[in-house]
Amino acid sequence: MGTELIARGLRVRAESPEAWNLERPDDVRAVHAAYIAAGADAIQTNTFGGTRPRLARFGKQDQQRPLLLAAVRLAREAAAGRLVIGSLGPTGENLPLERGADTGGVEDAYAEAAAILAEGGIDLLHLETLFHPLELELAVRGARRGAPSVPLVASMTLMPGVTGLETPHGVPLAKMLTAVRASEPDAVGVNCSIEGERMLAAVEALREEVALPVWAKPQAKISAKCVNGRSSETPEAFARHAIALVRAGASAIGGCCGVGPDSLAALRQALDHTSARVAS
Repeated sequence: MGTELIARGLRVRAESPEAWNLERPDDVRAVHAAYIAAGADAIQTNTFGGTRPRLARFGKQDQQRPLLLAAVRLAREAAAGRLVIGSLGPTGENLPLERGADTGGVEDAYAEAAAILAEGGIDLLHLETLFHPLELELAVRGARRGAPSVPLVASMTLMPGVTGLETPHGVPLAKMLTAVRASEPDAVGVNCSIEGERMLAAVEALREEVALPVWAKPQAKISAKCVNGRSSETPEAFARHAIALVRAGASAIGGCCGVGPDSLAALRQALDHTSARVAS
């Protein structure tokens, strides 16, 4: 969603993507519709930065409720009966790696946002791009409190590092998994930071370590995607690497930054072909 809005003119450092739910709803709806037309089974709301602390960066915290409800409505209008997933990313708050400081505000922030998204009518909640173990745990706990009847996926962002797989801040996968086990989401995932080819090890590790469904949302191969919303990776290459993630055990597959509708269409075709071969 983010890079598609960038391609339509979003100034990421100057304006909140969530503000477009009210200010430029036709653009948000058109992005959703493009992915549905490409064959997506589910689309995510334009609410990655929908927690109150994140919206406060742009002075939009007092508009949280109308912005999030509009996001769900726009996704539902384009979904054509497919699933609508509520997206929430990190709050941007500074947290210690160990407990001890007052962190209740973070849990409350996720509870508040999750409750609004649930009121809007999401089918599932995706807490994504989490890179801090304490925030992952607080996010799941808060979301459970705010939307107790909505299934919940907690997704980390991981990459190869000096300790093996770790978050961009150097937190090892093992420490993130401790938070996953403590918070008990309904599924676990990995998204963003790396493309499908380099995400394979993360999916294999999650499949081996956690008895939960595994979600995978690779980004497109690194290019000028964060400048203009586009990637140099071909749709066919994206689909080829994404299919490898399915074969490694991913229960759900999608695309993160820079993965446009053309790439999802190629993935849809590859998935259908793979399913047909398995069935035969």
